[in-house]
Amino acid sequence: MKMTDENRVSALRGLGAADGDMDALLEYTNNVFYPQSETGSDELSPKWPEIWDRVQAVCQTPPRLEMFQSAAGAIPIIYPTGVSDFERLLREIVYKGKGVPHIEDRGSSFVFGKTLQFIILSDKPYSGVPASDMGLPEADWLEKSMTIRKYHECAHYYTKRYLGSSRNNLHDELIADFRGLYAAFGEYRAEWFMKFFDVRFGIYTQGLSESAAQVIRALSERAAKGIHEWTKTEGFALLDEAGQIEYLAGKELLEFIQIIKTI
Repeated sequence: MKMTDENRVSALRGLGAADGDMDALLEYTNNVFYPQSETGSDELSPKWPEIWDRVQAVCQTPPRLEMFQSAAGAIPIIYPTGVSDFERLLREIVYKGKGVPHIEDRGSSFVFGKTLQFIILSDKPYSGVPASDMGLPEADWLEKSMTIRKYHECAHYYTKRYLGSSRNNLHDELIADFRGLYAAFGEYRAEWFMKFFDVRFGIYTQGLSESAAQVIRALSERAAKGIHEWTKTEGFALLDEAGQIEYLAGKELLEFIQIIKTI
């Protein structure tokens, strides 16, 4: 059941929201995910061979290509070698020669058009978090970072294709990082999510006042803990990847401040 505005205002006040930030926070926490009547085709775009030729021409080292069968359908995933080639692809292929916002903080890119979708993944540590912070050997962390990125971006593909939205928003990141972490580790921990979210915090609270951003920071901690508890339920074990995404997208963002006990 959709939360009432009164419930949402009460929840935000409980997180420390000031009246002057309330409108912006209500808009930020509004659930924009809705099932789509038109979800497109799994057929590879006729434009793809041209894009792939351009990708190879831009990269100084030959990139790897995977046609990955995601929960949202098949999608090309490009793996450039090194940061330089990754950033070249962002500038030349994704942003078409224009400036790339926060390029130094970017580790992946999901391109979604009416007839063309693909993903580009860097080989950086995820969110710039070093292996030592994760308690892992360097090689293991780089491998898991790639898995997190792949499933993170595929979750964005799912919500964009089937639920109509993919944004720089806490709700989207809770879903995408959940899928990435669960795919990489076979479990989800709230503290892992917060390590990554804190690095990207400015991106996902852009346009909010400092006080409103701190409310979102408090909400992110509570929400991550709620999702962690949800993974311990019997209902969670019955869901496949698409079901997990649908469940998390179907929840109001502010509902995550309550520990999820049932499904």
